[in-house]
Amino acid sequence: MKFKCYIVDDEPLALNVIEQHLAKFTQFEVCGKSTEPLEALGQIKVLQPDLIFLDIQMPEITGLELIESIQNKPAIIITTAYREYAVEGFELNVLDYLVKPIPFKRFIKAIDKFLEQKLAHTPVPVVAPVLPVNDHAFLLVKAERKTLKIALEDILYVEGVKDYVKIVLKDQKILTKTSIGNFFNELPAERFVRIHKSFVVAIDKIEAYTAHDVEIQKMEIPIGRMYKEAFVELMEGR
Repeated sequence: MKFKCYIVDDEPLALNVIEQHLAKFTQFEVCGKSTEPLEALGQIKVLQPDLIFLDIQMPEITGLELIESIQNKPAIIITTAYREYAVEGFELNVLDYLVKPIPFKRFIKAIDKFLEQKLAHTPVPVVAPVLPVNDHAFLLVKAERKTLKIALEDILYVEGVKDYVKIVLKDQKILTKTSIGNFFNELPAERFVRIHKSFVVAIDKIEAYTAHDVEIQKMEIPIGRMYKEAFVELMEGR
């Protein structure tokens, strides 16, 4: 299943940037786009997209006014050059607020937020596209009443356990209170991949894999049905 996206921005270049970003995700398709907010409003009613990317400062009506005009609102991500509208945007229950120019890695976080919201109802692979290696080398994690510094290269895989995350390292396991979705958002996308609703693995630690599981240091970690296609596509493209 693919999610339908609609893009509204009075700047054609901005439309193209969002469309190019979305093209890197197999789970999404652009069902429509417009530089005219009134035209967009009519098309949105017909197309019924799952997700709208919406600029604020536009002629005729603003993005905020457009949101108020939409019935049966889908998820909405605001894209704007103006930070001062953030409070108004979130008061209208938008999913996220992206400030232009939008870094691709920040765009990924917004997409992950949308997918996390949908996971409870819709089977969909959550795999971020591969990026160049340019991230920090460690994470700071709160556990056992202190903050631990964890080197990314030491992480083998991560497992979600109810309201906690178990971080499995080369020589120890660390339990921290957070959701696996939130933890996954803090990891560099080129080094980690989500393969199951409860598991995130370090790509370079995968020793073997099948259509059903991956093997890391003799541990067989299951691949969820909703993640299988995107995972295999990622591995075969490396």
